[in-house]
Amino acid sequence: MLRRLALVGVLVLTACTAQPDRPAPTPTPTVAPLTVAQATKAALRVADLPKGWDGGIAPDPIPTLRLPITYDPAGCRLLRDPLRDREAPTTSVRGQYVLRGDSPSDDKDATEVIASWSSPQLPLLRSITDALPLCRTYSGSLDGSSFKLFARQLPVRGLRDGIALRFGDPDDPKLKSGTYSAYVVRGGTVLALRADSDTFPTDAAFAQFVTTAVARLDAAVG
Repeated sequence: MLRRLALVGVLVLTACTAQPDRPAPTPTPTVAPLTVAQATKAALRVADLPKGWDGGIAPDPIPTLRLPITYDPAGCRLLRDPLRDREAPTTSVRGQYVLRGDSPSDDKDATEVIASWSSPQLPLLRSITDALPLCRTYSGSLDGSSFKLFARQLPVRGLRDGIALRFGDPDDPKLKSGTYSAYVVRGGTVLALRADSDTFPTDAAFAQFVTTAVARLDAAVG
């Protein structure tokens, strides 16, 4: 009897020691976020824009629209406001640029946000890209008013690790109104651009705006 118990004990001990060790969780890679000075340097200057523009850059601790908008499908929010409801960035600056008209009501504007985290942001860009096929047309509500929009990718020659988007009313075949957005990732930094189609009346004009902003970003951060 003692022999049998000893044998059982050995078998149990062997079974326990044969269990493979659980692999340690892969640590999240880290990157150095931009400082405020670096982010400011990476932002557009009025001198980068055509004649007639003015504006400036300032630190912005809350780089999101924070508007009470709902989307259907819900994932389409990523196309319009991907920085919303995320962990606050280590650094964020906002550039507000205005194209002056004959009167204040004729002014047109464009917004740039450069936000930087200590973790790589390519997963955010992939999420935006993955959401696009589901959001060719989508609906939503803002302050009780409903809307329906289309979204399509806007080609920008030479754009790396980024996406540009055109939004508009599906019932407006001549695209007389709408908005543009673009998101570009460099390491832990996201460049976000937004403007109305009144500000950039052609796709090519917004694409050039994106190219100019990305060139400034790459010159500053490499």
